[in-house]
Amino acid sequence: MRSAIALLAALTVCLTAAAARADAIDDEAAQLASASSYKRRLAAALALARSHDGRAVVALASALRRDREAQVRRVAALALPKAVDASTPPRIRDAALGALEHAAARDADPKVRELSARALTKLAALRPQPEPPPGARPSVFVHIGAATDLSSQAPKDTAPRLAKVVRDVVARRAGDLSTEWPGALPTEKQLAASGARAFIVAATISAVTVSRSGSKAEIACTVSVRVAPWNGTDGAERWTAHKAASASGSGKALTGAAPAAVQGGIRDCVLAVGEELTGKQVVPFLKRVAVDG
Repeated sequence: MRSAIALLAALTVCLTAAAARADAIDDEAAQLASASSYKRRLAAALALARSHDGRAVVALASALRRDREAQVRRVAALALPKAVDASTPPRIRDAALGALEHAAARDADPKVRELSARALTKLAALRPQPEPPPGARPSVFVHIGAATDLSSQAPKDTAPRLAKVVRDVVARRAGDLSTEWPGALPTEKQLAASGARAFIVAATISAVTVSRSGSKAEIACTVSVRVAPWNGTDGAERWTAHKAASASGSGKALTGAAPAAVQGGIRDCVLAVGEELTGKQVVPFLKRVAVDG
């Protein structure tokens, strides 16, 4: 009997605590909506920013649209991408996205516009993408994945530029294969529904060595590019016999020994090898596996 009483007391405490939290969200939402003091509204926005509750999201979205103080709107713009996630009900998520879109385009405060635009970028994956018409989907889609730098020596812009070089070469030399998909990248379900086959092509800067001699430097670089069937954004690449491969190539560049010259030489070496490798090995392989089905 005592155990039952203790359990009941514990449940009562838990329920009371939950009710208190709920009341706190309602109270802060009310303050954010109607408090005459700017500081009180700011405090309410900061309090609601720590919650994923739908009521907090709605209150912050409303403040972003309507509050007269830029600082309050800034806090709301910062809070919304943290408060909204995949579990947020669609109606509430859409209200938050709509408020961010409105603020990014029309808010009088430049910082609010900037923060809202950043928030929209962070939440882009949660926005439902319109289905493109079936005729707009390619039968074979080549997803060019992000390039990686295992050497840790290439300039920061080299990997993104390497991915662009690979994309440009595939698009130029394999015109019957598409490197573009209408709208956002497809999911496994979208690929299956359209009957499209997809492959991923991703480059890696495998190694970079720099040898200096006086005022000169010799740079050696190795780049690899892998090709594999791809299952969409919610799937993965598949290493399937005869349909997946990895090609590797190396090159050298001579430059001055100054740091800027060396960095430029590394970039030039990597991009030249990436272009050569993609054109001579990756594209022919892609064409072959695409035709074979």
